[in-house]
Amino acid sequence: MTDSLKLRWGILGPGNIARAFAGGLTHSRTGILVAIGARDPSSQDYAAQFPGAKVHSGYRELLADPEVDAIYIATPHPHHVKWAITAARAGKHVLVEKPIGMNRFEAEAIFEAARSAGTFMGEAFMYRLHPMTERICALITEGVIGDVRIIRSNFGYAMPSFDQGHRIYAQALGGGGILDVGCYPVSMARLIAGTIHGAPFAEPVEIRGAAYLGPSGVDEWASALLSFRDGLIAEVSCSVSVEQDNMLRVFGTKGRLEVKDFWFGTGHEGGQSDILIVGNDGNEERITVREDRWLYSFEADGVADAVTLGRQEFVAPGMTWADTLGNMDVLDRWRADIGLSYPVERDNAAWLEQ
Repeated sequence: MTDSLKLRWGILGPGNIARAFAGGLTHSRTGILVAIGARDPSSQDYAAQFPGAKVHSGYRELLADPEVDAIYIATPHPHHVKWAITAARAGKHVLVEKPIGMNRFEAEAIFEAARSAGTFMGEAFMYRLHPMTERICALITEGVIGDVRIIRSNFGYAMPSFDQGHRIYAQALGGGGILDVGCYPVSMARLIAGTIHGAPFAEPVEIRGAAYLGPSGVDEWASALLSFRDGLIAEVSCSVSVEQDNMLRVFGTKGRLEVKDFWFGTGHEGGQSDILIVGNDGNEERITVREDRWLYSFEADGVADAVTLGRQEFVAPGMTWADTLGNMDVLDRWRADIGLSYPVERDNAAWLEQ
C-alpha cells in the first residue's frame, strides 16, 4: 500500500535487535523513529545510536509519550508479555520481537489486551513479508519441485564461550535455542505446509522433540520432527552452541529447493540472494532475488498497512494472531517433549492473574 498511514515509533529496550529495527525504519515508507525507552539512559550514548530520537528514562515514560503511535518491544523474551500488554493498555500499536511471549498462554493474554484496547498487535518475524519469502512460496505453488514430501530447516550458531549470565544461556532470561532461533524454522515449515494446500499456514498433527540441556538448564541444541497431514514431514533444528549450515531445504517428487539463511531475505540493508532448484536429474537452476529495501522495513510497513486497513493484526503472510498462536503451541510442545520449562513462566502467569 502506497498511501498507508505514517506511524511515529518508539523502541522499548534499545539493544542490538532494536538498532536493526531502527535502521529498517529509516528505509521504510511509513515509519519514523521518534523515541526510545531505556532503563538506564546514562549507561550508553543512546542519542548517537538512535539519531534524532528522544531518550526516555524508563519504559513507562516512553509509553506515556503522546507523540508515539507505535511501540517496538525488543526486551528479552520473559519481559514481552508485561510490556506488550502495558503498551496496548496505553493505546499504542505494538510490534513484539519474536517470540511474542514465553508460551501460548502469554501470547493469548497479549492478543486479548490488544483486542480490548482496539490496537494493533503483531509478532515480528522480519522475513515473513519479504519478497524472498513470497518467491519461495510461489515456486512451491507452481510445482517446480513437484509434490512436497519433506522440509528440513535449521538455525544454529555457536556462542564463543559458555557464559551462564548471558541471556542466551540464562534460564531467567528464557535462554536456549528453541525460543531464540528455533521459532524460525518452525514458522517456515508451517508456512510451507500451509502453502501446499492454499492456506496461510498449517499445524502439525504430531511433534517429537529431542535436545541437549546444558549446565544452565537451557537447550543448547535441539531438534524436532513435525508430522503434518497427507504425510508431509518437517525436520527442524536449532542451537546456540553448535554452528549449523542454516539452510532451508524442501524436497518434492521432482527435486528440491534450497535457500541459505532464509530469515535474512536479501540482507539487512538489501541486496540479493539465491534460491537453488535441483531436479531429480541433477540439473540446477539458480533463481536470484534482488531487493534493495532493508530487511526490517517490511514489518514496520506491514504494521502501518494493517492499521490503515483498520486491522489489529498483520495481513498474511505476516504473522496473524492465529499463526502466532499455532507457532507458540509447537514451541510449547517441543519444549514439553524435552522437559524444558522456565521458572519465569510461573512468575509471568502470577502477574497475569493479578
